[in-house]
Amino acid sequence: MQVMKCWLAAAALTAASLAHAADPERIVVPYAVGGITDLYGRVLAEKLQAGQSHPILVDNRPGGGGAIGTAFVSKSAGDGKVLLLGSVGTATNPAMIKALPYDPKDLQPVAQVAISPLVLYVRADLADTLPKLVDYARQSPGRLSFANSGVGSSPNLAAALFARELGLKVTHVAYRGTSAAINDLLGGQVDAYFDTPQAMNHVTTGRIRALAVAGPQRLPQAPDVPTLDELGTPNVHASSWWGIFVSAKTPPAEVQALQQKLAKVVADPAVQQRANEMGAIAVYRDQAAFQSFFDSEVQRWSAIIAAEHLSAQP
Repeated sequence: MQVMKCWLAAAALTAASLAHAADPERIVVPYAVGGITDLYGRVLAEKLQAGQSHPILVDNRPGGGGAIGTAFVSKSAGDGKVLLLGSVGTATNPAMIKALPYDPKDLQPVAQVAISPLVLYVRADLADTLPKLVDYARQSPGRLSFANSGVGSSPNLAAALFARELGLKVTHVAYRGTSAAINDLLGGQVDAYFDTPQAMNHVTTGRIRALAVAGPQRLPQAPDVPTLDELGTPNVHASSWWGIFVSAKTPPAEVQALQQKLAKVVADPAVQQRANEMGAIAVYRDQAAFQSFFDSEVQRWSAIIAAEHLSAQP
C-alpha cells in the first residue's frame, strides 16, 4: 500500500509537470526571429523569469503583419500566462486587414514597455537640410521616393503623414523588412526612409544623413539631430513602440500583478541599456496610460490608412 501511495504521488507530480510543460508561460512575438521586437521580447522574458522556477518562452508566430500571433493570444485562456508583445501593427491591423483573424475586443493592453521615435534618413548626396529635401520634392512631384519595410509599417505611415502635412507628392517603395529597405537607401536606389535610431551607425560612415527626429524630443542616441517640431513641422510624430497585451478574459488581479512586474523590469538599468543598444528607449506606461496612447494611435493611423487607401492580407 505504501509503495502504491508513493507511485500515485509520483504519477501526480509527473502529470502536473507535463501539464505545465505543455502550457508554459510565454511571450508571443508576432514577427520573425532576429528583429527588434524579437530581441526586446527576449530581454523581457529573461528579466520576467528571474526568481521563478520555470522559464518564460519567447514564442515567435510571424505572418499577416503580426495578425497571426495576435490572434493566438486573443484566443488564449486568459490565465495571464500568454502575453503578446504588440507594436504599431496591433493598432493598425484592424484598419489594414479586412478579414482580420481575431476580434480586437478580445485583447486588452497591460503596459507599454518601449518606444523608438523614427528618424528621417536621406541619401547623403540628396540634401543636407530639411528645407532642401522639401524643395527637391516640390520641384519634381513624385520624384522623391520613400522606402518602407512593408505596406502599413511604421516607416510607411510616417512617410505618408510627412507628405500629407507638407503637401508633397512622393513615391512609396515597399520592401519585405527593414534590412532590404535600408540596403537600397545605402545603395542609392531610394531617396529617403523613416527608421529607428538603429540606422545611425550608417550616418557615422557618411553613407546617409539623418535630417530630423519625428518626435517631440531629441534622441539620446542622436542628440545633434533636431526634431521636426524644431524645424517647423510639429504635427509629424511617428514611432515604433512596444507594449504587452493579454486576452480580454484575463482577470484584473492577474493584469495588476503583471503591471507591477513589468514596471520593475523596464526600470532595470540593464534593460534600459539593452533597449538603447537596439535603438529604442525603455519606457513604462501603466494600463490606463497605455490604453489612452493606444487609442490615439488607432485613431491617428486609421485616418492615414483610409486616406492613403492602404490594405494588406492577413
